[in-house]
Amino acid sequence: MLRMGAEDGSETAKQLDEGLNFTSSDVNLLADGFYKTLNYYQQCSVLQMANKIYIMEKYRTRKEFSDVLTQKFLSNIEHIDFSKSKKAANTINAWVESKTNSLIKDLVEQNVLNADTRMVLVNAIHFKGEWTIKFDERATQKEDFFFDDKKHTKVDMMHSTNNYFYADLPNFEAKALRMAYKDSELYMLIILPNQKNGLNSLEQRLKLTPLDSITSLLNETKVSLKVPKFKAEFEAELTPVFEELGIGIIFSSEAEFDKMLEQKEPLSVSNILHKAFIEVNEEGTEAAAATAAVMMMRSAPAPESMPEVFHANHPFYYTIYDENHGCLFVGNLLNPAVITCSQCCEMD
Repeated sequence: MLRMGAEDGSETAKQLDEGLNFTSSDVNLLADGFYKTLNYYQQCSVLQMANKIYIMEKYRTRKEFSDVLTQKFLSNIEHIDFSKSKKAANTINAWVESKTNSLIKDLVEQNVLNADTRMVLVNAIHFKGEWTIKFDERATQKEDFFFDDKKHTKVDMMHSTNNYFYADLPNFEAKALRMAYKDSELYMLIILPNQKNGLNSLEQRLKLTPLDSITSLLNETKVSLKVPKFKAEFEAELTPVFEELGIGIIFSSEAEFDKMLEQKEPLSVSNILHKAFIEVNEEGTEAAAATAAVMMMRSAPAPESMPEVFHANHPFYYTIYDENHGCLFVGNLLNPAVITCSQCCEMD
């Protein structure tokens, strides 16, 4: 949505295009592509996406900007008095909570809003999927989860021996396994390093690797599977992430978002706030994420044999994805006994 408001041909637009790896700099093509994704998930019973724009009272969006938001991003626009920061934050947070099955609370703190706030762009996503192959709760038992070769903790480990899509990944010193969700084209992919302390080097390799180059290696195979039950929460202010991606201009006095408002005021982004939550158990997965950008006025089947072994009893990488629309959630599990993760973010 930020990209739709950036001045065409500006350095702001260029940095957003390159940093977010957009396939085109044509805003119409970008908007059409996003609409196809949103429209696709409108028909999906297990995943919902929602967008909303909050604008300072007495301010108006330019018609072209509001049209693309409502028609392509299916976003509602609501006017609000940001100078009443507590009330404004409560309004925004109530909407986010309603769209994420109450999993994401207090996305926006009142101290990031004030009389200079002109716009808050919010994206929320909620996913609740049942496994196609459920785990038998009676088979779940306490087992060790290793942080390295010496340190470990007891966790609830789920068990299943069944046919899954699996691949050995010698170039990554890892193996991968995919679990499908019912009534959808969504999957969870787990990539497990061979070494207990191998997650960091694995993630460095994965940064340079398209997802489909891994999923294309998967074959249906009988697998002895162990996966821990876990919950993970993540909260961050994403300004440093955007700056690392080369998109620092949006936070500066050089930002050009002249396509957003009718009023001739210079705009820049003051905060990009993100929260995510995921829970994995015997039945399936529930996940949610929400992001808010605050705009301020500047100042093949294998033969029957012994099953492959995939015991996720040490830190691993995971993603929930759709083969046609890419990753929705990405994260790593460091400790199933702690409700946190160093990375757990919505990718859309």
